[in-house]
Amino acid sequence: MPSTLTITHLSHDLQHKKSYVSFVWADDPSKRLGLEVPYGTALEQVEAEAHKAVLALRDDLAASQLRRPE
Repeated sequence: MPSTLTITHLSHDLQHKKSYVSFVWADDPSKRLGLEVPYGTALEQVEAEAHKAVLALRDDLAASQLRRPE
């Protein structure tokens, strides 16, 4: 069964002109994630922009290389 991420916060950093969305896993509240979304994202758009941010993270992680410290 896929995980459910609940959007808990949408915040705007006015000074740096950045917006962030925060998630918590529904089945494990100790797991949290924060991602940047387009600056000024409105509440009406937060779900769509949050989904795009999660997919972008997924793609970034899939293309990443893992290594041990030297």
